[in-house]
Amino acid sequence: MDLKGLRLNNLSGFYGGLFKVWGLLRKERPECCGSLFWLLREPVVRGSRFVCGVGPSLQQRLCEERILTLGQVVEVCGPRLDNAAGLASRLSLRSVRVVSLLLQSWKQQLSQSELALIAAHCNGLKSPNDNDSFPEMQCFPDLSSGSPAK
Repeated sequence: MDLKGLRLNNLSGFYGGLFKVWGLLRKERPECCGSLFWLLREPVVRGSRFVCGVGPSLQQRLCEERILTLGQVVEVCGPRLDNAAGLASRLSLRSVRVVSLLLQSWKQQLSQSELALIAAHCNGLKSPNDNDSFPEMQCFPDLSSGSPAK
């Protein structure tokens, strides 16, 4: 979870402290997610895997339209993440090119097996299993980060 730009001063002391500690950790996960359930719930906004590197305004539009997970993007764009015009329309954006670049970036971050999982899901061949365990994650102190998020 990317804590940059997140205002923590409106949170209770407990949650503010929790986010500060989370910001001091370096998180590592395997590149490939074997669970369709958790893959579709992977955040595309403020996530640690998919970076919305085209600017804060697009990130804000995604939040306003409640398109926050990979599964919601797949619903709009299809299993190949190639319907940039559909997503641009849903976000009320004129630039299909910018949305296309974002989708290409996200698609490149998915492994072939993950793309196959998404395609099987969209074709009705595979359903998410909500009993899948949470993907493996390792946390280490991030001594190079300087100071925690404020």
